[in-house]
Amino acid sequence: MKLTDLQPIHKRQRQSSQNLLNPEQKPLTICKPSRNSLASAIRLGIQLDYSDLDILSCGWRYRGIPVFVFGLEYSPSTQEDSFGQVHISPKCPSVSNYQGPLWASSDFAAVQKSFPRDNLKPCPHCLRHLYSLDIPDLLHKDRFGNVTAIDWLIYARYFAGAIFEKYPLFWRNGERPQKVTALFTTEPPRYSCSICQCHINANGWAINPKLAELSSLPREICLLCAERRARTVLVAPPQAALRAATLRYESLTKQLGSEPQASWAIAEQVVPASWLPLIQKLKTLMGPPKVFQVIAPKILAVLSWPSMKRAIIADNTKDAKLPSHYSVWRKAQIEQELGLG
Repeated sequence: MKLTDLQPIHKRQRQSSQNLLNPEQKPLTICKPSRNSLASAIRLGIQLDYSDLDILSCGWRYRGIPVFVFGLEYSPSTQEDSFGQVHISPKCPSVSNYQGPLWASSDFAAVQKSFPRDNLKPCPHCLRHLYSLDIPDLLHKDRFGNVTAIDWLIYARYFAGAIFEKYPLFWRNGERPQKVTALFTTEPPRYSCSICQCHINANGWAINPKLAELSSLPREICLLCAERRARTVLVAPPQAALRAATLRYESLTKQLGSEPQASWAIAEQVVPASWLPLIQKLKTLMGPPKVFQVIAPKILAVLSWPSMKRAIIADNTKDAKLPSHYSVWRKAQIEQELGLG
């Protein structure tokens, strides 16, 4: 990107804010800002210092909201043509040692409209990172194959387990993340999930219908389908998400009439959404696993490879006697080893 006749982003106003009042217009009424006014500003693009951001393994967060960055000022640690590039990953060479002012946003399409003259595009390194994730519907392209948009909500949803707090949480872009007091239905539902058709006469798998409506979902839906389809981010505590996943797996086993064979497709369908980044990484390293296997008394392996005697258990699994003939990792441990933690 050339800087000829280009004002730095931090010295210009957004196109939407350039309409000035003429003398015949009445003065604007200043209203008390709502609790979501900052979140709306972040969505359209807000100038910060790099030190203001929380640095995560998968990106950045500002005031609890996942953001990407752009508008980096030229410095020895950045390239001259990277000024108009959008950066997704803190591991990107252009931002790994960056210190100084930049812009952050939580909505790629919105910020493109806010700064139309800057022709913002994902930097090549971050684009390769996005392609490696192979997340469905994350990238949108024109007929020439050029990336025109990134669905930031899908990205945030994919990495929600690393971005947000571990308590029940609901996030819609343009709003602050908020705690959820009733994540599931209060009584065992007498219906099947409208997406996957799972049904078990127990609590802890079907989400609260009101929460489903807020997320533009069918009222009758299980947590795992909601995590993957909502136009919001839904975060369940790890233990609650794991219980919902095991209930869904039990329902799937009953539907099939037998236990499924080792399969990445089955694993992607039945594990909690917070496990999906690890699943994607493991697919490049190992063969398909079995899911939800008891490998010792009181030890449930979420993923296991019986022939190799390897297993991965949840972080909240209580200490018990691990089988001596198995190599067992906790989720956080293997994520750390694979660079996901």
